[in-house]
Amino acid sequence: MNINNIINLIKAYFYENWQKDLLYSFAVIATLAMFNMAFGLFNISFVLFFALVMMVLYPTKVFGNLYQSSSRMHYLTIPASNEEKVVANMLLVNVYFVIVVALALCIGYVLGYGIGYVRDPEMVNYKWEMIKETISDPGMALLILFTSTAVMFFASIYFKKSPFWKLILTGFVVSMVLGAIMAGTEWLNIVLTVPAEIRNGNYYKTVNYVTTSSEWFPYVVGCVSIVYFYAMSFLRMKETEA
Repeated sequence: MNINNIINLIKAYFYENWQKDLLYSFAVIATLAMFNMAFGLFNISFVLFFALVMMVLYPTKVFGNLYQSSSRMHYLTIPASNEEKVVANMLLVNVYFVIVVALALCIGYVLGYGIGYVRDPEMVNYKWEMIKETISDPGMALLILFTSTAVMFFASIYFKKSPFWKLILTGFVVSMVLGAIMAGTEWLNIVLTVPAEIRNGNYYKTVNYVTTSSEWFPYVVGCVSIVYFYAMSFLRMKETEA
């Protein structure tokens, strides 16, 4: 893996797309944040969710050349290995665009704070408290962000067209299947372990045991998922070239 090739790929992307990224993503998010803070036209959670959606959808942009046969051949024949292309796009998705969105939110909220403070100081200070409450657990928020981005990153390579909607459909089907399996397993356990007279009297209940593992388990699952989907992205990129 040649670091110079990765740098050249990033430079090539900036040369072709930096104006679109800044004018669209930066301007839209900053404007939403400013109006939300100044005039209360949007809910704070909506603005943050909108920013999250834009970050999750961003991998479909950096892999946009894979969705048409003509541009796909051009992209795959660029003098750089598949690993270098994936790493370059990982940096764009997880570093560059995250910084763009974070700066847009900060600038938008600061501008909105200034406008709102002139109009109603008490209300705008209350909104700052709302922002703190909305992001009460920044570690988990970042984990959800980077895990969702990793899943979309893989889907952007795996699916040839409309990766977002195909990912949503796949997630829905998988959720339905897992839900049916879990419901069937619970029903079977109740039938096999709970006496009939108690089941008919609705006396059984489920006991939830909370252990200390519940605090760190989501982080472990998230980190493993991130590594897994990026590893699968490397493999899928090789298959795409073949």
